[in-house]
Amino acid sequence: IFLAIPAGGLAQKFGPKVMVVAAAIFIGLGSLVGAFSSSASMLILSRGIEGIGFIFATVCGPLAIARYVEPSKVGFATGIWATWVSLGQISAFNITPVMFGSMSISNIWVVYGIAAIVMAVILQFIVKGNYGNVASSSGPKVNFSAIFGKRNLILLCLAFVTFNFVFMGGLTFAPAYLENSGMMTKSAAAFAVSIPMILSLFSSPIFGKLSDMMGGGHKKLLLLGLIVLGPSIALLFSTSTTLVYLGGVLFGAIGMGVPAMILGSVGEVAENPELMGPAMGLMMTCQNLGMFLGTSTFMPLVNLVGGNFTTAGLLLIPIALIGVLFTVMAKFK
Repeated sequence: IFLAIPAGGLAQKFGPKVMVVAAAIFIGLGSLVGAFSSSASMLILSRGIEGIGFIFATVCGPLAIARYVEPSKVGFATGIWATWVSLGQISAFNITPVMFGSMSISNIWVVYGIAAIVMAVILQFIVKGNYGNVASSSGPKVNFSAIFGKRNLILLCLAFVTFNFVFMGGLTFAPAYLENSGMMTKSAAAFAVSIPMILSLFSSPIFGKLSDMMGGGHKKLLLLGLIVLGPSIALLFSTSTTLVYLGGVLFGAIGMGVPAMILGSVGEVAENPELMGPAMGLMMTCQNLGMFLGTSTFMPLVNLVGGNFTTAGLLLIPIALIGVLFTVMAKFK
């Protein structure tokens, strides 16, 4: 939350490639510190170092795509980029248990730390050239605070807050509901809520490709994803196993196209290449804010309706529709 906007400013100053390389280095160093930690304080410090890398990557990755990818392919590239968390989680959850059989937890951490640093080196030497949005120094310098006066950017940020609120509220608490209600075993519930992550590996790039084919038509696809968001998440709290799986499939196939469409629209609503870095930082701040609010307020919402998770899930639908309204009000392609 606190580093996102400064990270965008640093990307504008030093270039997004430098910042993504730095992100991988921070993540690698944080992992290595964690591997050799001998106290809780050192573990917390390692997470802080990794957190710096995480937010650098979150903010500056899309900026690097806009800078180094041919404009006609930016949508598809952004769609691929948007799968990074899902792909990372799926890979880690499947690879790590296998590694436990041959090495200690600390050594596993070392392997991942070295892998991150190796990727930083590869990135440094592989990514070259400038194709897309590059900040121009020919005009007057723009004050970063100008992003708060960009109406369309603010509306899109608010839409992203609602998406992440509903997304995190649903996927965080649905597994416990499905298990405690007796509808599913722990493993079945975990699989049900992982369906959106798995499907997003395909749906996000597809949404990006469609936006390229539509000439950068992000808004229509974004509205589609936001309209599906509320009902699909609500279905995760239904009393029917079939409807739970249907909700997971709908959210993964359509709702998870939202992040790519949001990120692909930042350059347009920022209106000025000089503001793209801070604008992306503001967007990521709103992403983290939405995730925080979703996980911290969903259970009070459940208590408000007498402990009924199904009813609380239905209440997520109008919240998602608020995001639809913000998107309709924003002017962009």
